[in-house]
Amino acid sequence: MKVSDALKKLAARFPSPLYVVGGAVRDSLLGSYGKDIDLAAALAPDEVASALKGTEFKVFPTSPKLGTLKIRGGGEEYEYTAFRTDSYASDGTHTPKSVRFTKDLREDALRRDFTADAVYYDITKGNYLDPLGGIEDIAQKQLRAVRDPREVLCEDGLRLMRMVRIAASCGFEVEQNLYAACKEQAELLQNIHKSRIGAEFAKLVVCDTENGIKGAHVCAIEMLIDLGLMRFILPELLEGKDFLQRADFHKYDVLGHILKVFELSPARIRLAALFHDISKPSQKLKTGKMAGHEFAGAVVLRQRLTELCFAKEVVERNARLVMAHMVDLKCETKENKLKLFIQRNADILEDLIALKNADYEGSGMKQGDNPSSVRLKNLYDQMKRDGVPFCTKELKVGGADLIQLGIPAAQRGKVLQELLETATREKKLLTREGQYAFLEKKAIYLKTL
Repeated sequence: MKVSDALKKLAARFPSPLYVVGGAVRDSLLGSYGKDIDLAAALAPDEVASALKGTEFKVFPTSPKLGTLKIRGGGEEYEYTAFRTDSYASDGTHTPKSVRFTKDLREDALRRDFTADAVYYDITKGNYLDPLGGIEDIAQKQLRAVRDPREVLCEDGLRLMRMVRIAASCGFEVEQNLYAACKEQAELLQNIHKSRIGAEFAKLVVCDTENGIKGAHVCAIEMLIDLGLMRFILPELLEGKDFLQRADFHKYDVLGHILKVFELSPARIRLAALFHDISKPSQKLKTGKMAGHEFAGAVVLRQRLTELCFAKEVVERNARLVMAHMVDLKCETKENKLKLFIQRNADILEDLIALKNADYEGSGMKQGDNPSSVRLKNLYDQMKRDGVPFCTKELKVGGADLIQLGIPAAQRGKVLQELLETATREKKLLTREGQYAFLEKKAIYLKTL
């Protein structure tokens, strides 16, 4: 396993063997590197702090009860956990009833989730310790629980989603007893805090990028659905199953289409892809038509992603993409109106074009770029060549001109915004002279009010 010089120095400071464990070891055995480093050893947190005192490594306790801390030094940061054994309630809430530190590596391995994550790499000796047969499972591309699957999953309901992500991102088959246990105990996910679910879901929708497994993200979503987990994450998605669309436009039902668009979408727009048509069934049942599903879908997106504790800017950007994915669908929007749309949405235009293209091809009926996307791209490029401003900062006039002309402070923002929008359709406003003349007329008009 590749380890940094800083990590080797850290291991040399420990009075007992220091191990890398978990995903970084698993992925290194698969030929993939770059994961966060989780460390473990038979030293309690206070013993680690004592061993590193006065060295270049700094210790930051995170949970004394659980024996966890952060170690920083050499420009790197690691998560450290003392060998321990835990006792849990059976409701999946991931709150140990009791914790006992141990010197026994096997005991530590048995408190983990999957054998593939219970392989230890001795940094100093440069060899692996494999108490539960994890290396063979990795070689066989099998995900297996370290103990009875039901017991393992009951200890932390989030392990249901971790199982899906690891299996999909590594191209593993889930051992049948583990898969069955997950299906039986899907409701454990209800006991997990939404922020933890959201963080895991964010990784899951881009899990094909983790180890380069093509289609892993689609496999993961399909697994969530099959296991009964999706009803606790995005229940509206399931409404699209067997909900038919016009056969002359769509090869798939609503759910099948969403999954196809999700498959075809680059990682940065995957959330928008999942929600872009999510409200077609509810809108059709409510109004008799699917029209307006993009706006209803944005409402659902805001609700669900906010519940899952996604950052506000992530929520809003994806909501805008969902609302805009039907814009100029038939390429009949008047050019001036479309220019104004492009100016207002220049910051998401590249992503919107990608979403529209995936939506077009995801119908199963057409290939290539969406004509609407082509039109948007061509018009955007033309606007850039013409020098059309896309925000007020790009105007050739500014605050000093507004003050000089005596435009009231309360009106300045509105005046600049009006100038910005008018510049999309009047070429004379692409020069400083033209923009200043616009402000002069505005100043005269405002003085008459």
